[in-house]
Amino acid sequence: MSNSVISLKNVTMKFGGVTALNDVTFDVKQGEILGLIGPNGAGKTTVFNVITGVYRITSGDIVFDGKSLVGSKRYKITKRGVARTFQNIRLWGDMTALENVITATDTHKKSGLLSGLFGMPISRKEEKRDKARAQELLDFIGIGDYADRLAKNLPYGVQRRLEIARALGTNPKLVLLDEPAAGFNPSEKVELAATIRKIRDAGYTVLLIEHDMSLVMKVSDRVVVLDFGQKIADDAPSKVQDDPRVIEAYLGVPEDAS
Repeated sequence: MSNSVISLKNVTMKFGGVTALNDVTFDVKQGEILGLIGPNGAGKTTVFNVITGVYRITSGDIVFDGKSLVGSKRYKITKRGVARTFQNIRLWGDMTALENVITATDTHKKSGLLSGLFGMPISRKEEKRDKARAQELLDFIGIGDYADRLAKNLPYGVQRRLEIARALGTNPKLVLLDEPAAGFNPSEKVELAATIRKIRDAGYTVLLIEHDMSLVMKVSDRVVVLDFGQKIADDAPSKVQDDPRVIEAYLGVPEDAS
């Protein structure tokens, strides 16, 4: 795993007098699950927001697949191969699970609105392909039986999984998962861990924000730790767990405390 899918290089993000990210540098390698952790307010979600173009960084660079993302429109970043889920579920409630995933496949449609309106062959072919792909992704995530159910009527855990299926529908090279285990019970977390590994094994690269440390340490190949907008650790999960700076950031215990 030597090739970096995305690299943050000396990224600083300021909001007025507040520095949310301070000279942050790390990369995510091809086929890797990278856990991004830190206390509340550490800057984790800000990292997702600068990658996906919600915020434009104050300084530094973000290089994805060999080209800078800085200044790119959000929809173009999605087209280039970056997909994300959110802390708060954002589904189309009055659409079925299948339709929710189909909306994501529109990112790479070649036929335009007119060809769809007039039922031209290319449009019909793409619709058939997108429907099949959407069902395939629902099956892959383990919720294929819910395809025809309205998203708003789905159990919470299924909605969470549906968000992941929809993110995969954009055919991404990098998947950003923002607290996917939020609200999950222990058995659902075990299933989620298996799903995240399955996503990686299918060829996707994953950047994961998650508060459940046991889940992060279980699924991540490497872990980056932020504290007050600064990177304080970047290593294998076992080493990060024992890092005095990480322990202090989470527990507020000084390194020399007895």
